[in-house]
Amino acid sequence: MSAPTSRFALVLLVAASCLAASLVSACRKSEETGSAPPAAARAPAVEAADVARTPAPPGKFRRVIWIGLDGADWDYLTPLAATGKLPNWSKLAREGYGVSLESFVPILSPLVWTTQETGVGPDVHRVLDFQEVDAKTGLLVPVSEASRKVPAVWNVASSRGRKVGVVGFWATHPAEKVNGFFLSNRIDPNSASPTSSGVGYPEALDETVRRVTAREGKISAEDLRPYLAVSDSEIRALPATPSFDDPVSALSALLTTTRITQRLARELYDAERPDFLSVYFEGTDEVGHLFAPYAPPRLDCTDPAAYERFHRVPETYFAMVDGILGQWMRRAREDGAILVITSDHGFRWGADRPCGRASSEEATAASWHRLEGVLLAWGDGVRPAPSGAKATAFDVAPTLLALLDLPADRRMRGSSLPIRPELVARKESDVLAKISVETVASAAIDREQAAEYTKKLIALGYISARESAGQATAPRTSAGLTKGGWNNLGIYRRYSLHDDAGARTAWEESLKLDPAYHSPLFNIATLERDRGHFGEATRWLLEALKAGQPAPEATVERWAAEFEKRGGDGVALLRAAHAAFPQSEPYARSYALLLSQKNLCREAHEVIEPLESSGKFETLNIAAVVEACLDRPDRVRTLFTRSLELEPNQPRVRDALASLPR
Repeated sequence: MSAPTSRFALVLLVAASCLAASLVSACRKSEETGSAPPAAARAPAVEAADVARTPAPPGKFRRVIWIGLDGADWDYLTPLAATGKLPNWSKLAREGYGVSLESFVPILSPLVWTTQETGVGPDVHRVLDFQEVDAKTGLLVPVSEASRKVPAVWNVASSRGRKVGVVGFWATHPAEKVNGFFLSNRIDPNSASPTSSGVGYPEALDETVRRVTAREGKISAEDLRPYLAVSDSEIRALPATPSFDDPVSALSALLTTTRITQRLARELYDAERPDFLSVYFEGTDEVGHLFAPYAPPRLDCTDPAAYERFHRVPETYFAMVDGILGQWMRRAREDGAILVITSDHGFRWGADRPCGRASSEEATAASWHRLEGVLLAWGDGVRPAPSGAKATAFDVAPTLLALLDLPADRRMRGSSLPIRPELVARKESDVLAKISVETVASAAIDREQAAEYTKKLIALGYISARESAGQATAPRTSAGLTKGGWNNLGIYRRYSLHDDAGARTAWEESLKLDPAYHSPLFNIATLERDRGHFGEATRWLLEALKAGQPAPEATVERWAAEFEKRGGDGVALLRAAHAAFPQSEPYARSYALLLSQKNLCREAHEVIEPLESSGKFETLNIAAVVEACLDRPDRVRTLFTRSLELEPNQPRVRDALASLPR
């Protein structure tokens, strides 16, 4: 890779000794005289005030600014913009090329962003999980550049003479040596080892990150009051290490990371004027996982007091992001750049939201994600997209390269989008293969840092506490992939590539790492069911249930109905589940009910009779249905009466009771 220019090297030497005023603070004259500096008034937040700058002179190449907004969703942003709270987004959407950007399954950020960066799927780029296995220690550590097996668009641009800048994208640690500057995703002070070596290239940027983090990492009650009611004492009581289980602590961390990212990206861009800048903001997804349950309109399952306190957080945060976008619009306008904004997926902000915050017991993050994300381009020569135009995550890399007047690789599955009418797209062979990615040296993550990162993933619902228990390390025979990585590869192969054999192989690899991992067990069961192998599907499903498959009773009930629809034997499935879990009332209820529906009344009675003394009204109702099947109205009356004593609010049961013969 090309070395940084002499001008840039000079800037970094200055930054290492006394960071430029726009980044941290001016070199104070008081230091020269030895006198104590006066207390300075707090500077405006980075999103609230831009800085004076001189527009970049015309360059040899077209400039492109790529902003990644994790989880940004048209269905949320469009109505919010219509209220006037997002003026910059409104202008972008009105004047720019905006389309729905289709993601793929599994809808997980490291996988999808790396596809946007490289143009290839996770089966090729190999970033398949939030964590990876450290080859030396066997520790499960944050996923890094070591997992990515394919160069990214910034590597292509750098290798072909473009000056690039990269800030914060997934799986980019340690920093890559490029023609320009590079800050890895560990600029986030809430990630593992945020101030360790290897964050920046040139390496003097490590100190820049430390200083900016020290400045922007101080969140006050004044910062938080636009979002929620909070006292100074509550702020003082916040833990030094953010807790994502505490909404106030999590919000503080969210604002900190967003401000650090913007300040670093903005000031380095203004200093270096790269041809291609890539900046990633994770907060637009995290704010959803943390606060979407409290967003208007209030869900019935949301605590009214919690709603009242937190409901302003999402729209206030997106207004902050809107201010940041305005600063990038200014730079695009002044420097003749094309601004491209993408998200990796959409987010469920409406009536389809799951109830409650992410549970630590299950990996719930993907259940909040929607396949449809955003792609929005704006700048000179950009025209609105035709009605009905769409794009996929695979189109992002070819489009960015076309805007940079660079070829895409033939291995890239997508195509360049007609963001500008005259845009010329071309593909060549071995564009990626000819590039060698070199990184700076970096200290290894230790066990404590890895554990802190795992806690954050659990709190956000990215992984489950149960799955991570006892999994601080992984076998080194796993080719660097975690059990979750192999499982995700299987999901991708089956549902995106329609490669059932490859999916089965990946799930079996996952089970080699953890034979009691419920997710690949369940995925194999689903594969066998869809093939019509109902006996095998039942066997694998029972193994998944024993391993802790979420919502087991509802799953078995749904599968029994699905077996019946597909020509299988739902009774056999329920019989097997009842035999495997004889103490489970829900399995017994489902089994007895289906038997009675098939007029196998005596067999149904044998199943449910031992439970007629149950204290659960649902069980008593099924027992009553079975007694009705046997034409025993007195027993039906007795059971329904007891059920209503346990739960009076059952109008259908009351109607059934009233219709019984006297």
